[in-house]
Amino acid sequence: MKSDSSGISDLERVIGKAAVEAARMSSQASQAAKKILGDVSSEINEMSEPKGYDLAPIDLIETDDELIALVALPGASKEKIDLRVTEDSLYVEAKAAVREGKYLRREMGTMGRKREIKLPLEVKPEQAKASFKDGILEVHLPKLVIINAQRVQVE
Repeated sequence: MKSDSSGISDLERVIGKAAVEAARMSSQASQAAKKILGDVSSEINEMSEPKGYDLAPIDLIETDDELIALVALPGASKEKIDLRVTEDSLYVEAKAAVREGKYLRREMGTMGRKREIKLPLEVKPEQAKASFKDGILEVHLPKLVIINAQRVQVE
């Protein structure tokens, strides 16, 4: 193997160039991944609930006549629940109650809970009924059912 006056052989020079090229490609891949993941995380942040609130989990149950939404609101009081229903969406917000005393451990959080979802079918918001027991908000949403379809003459 040949070496120059600095004592570096051709093989060392080739390996060095390969290492530099690998590092450059790794850096480019890392930058591309950060850009992609940054774009995804910003989209996720845009879709998520506003800061200061936790996402309230919701179960939706369909029966023949209605949708039943079960919303988990641990630590909330009935008086602090804001519930809004439209023909195709459900919005719930509940402020958290802060307890007096020195917390030795806090896992439930002090943020309120908030959630808005698009319903999978249309409901009659004026007939919605809700109850709150054991930290679960139960909302009964009667389905909007068109019983008699009208025949329309095509001209």
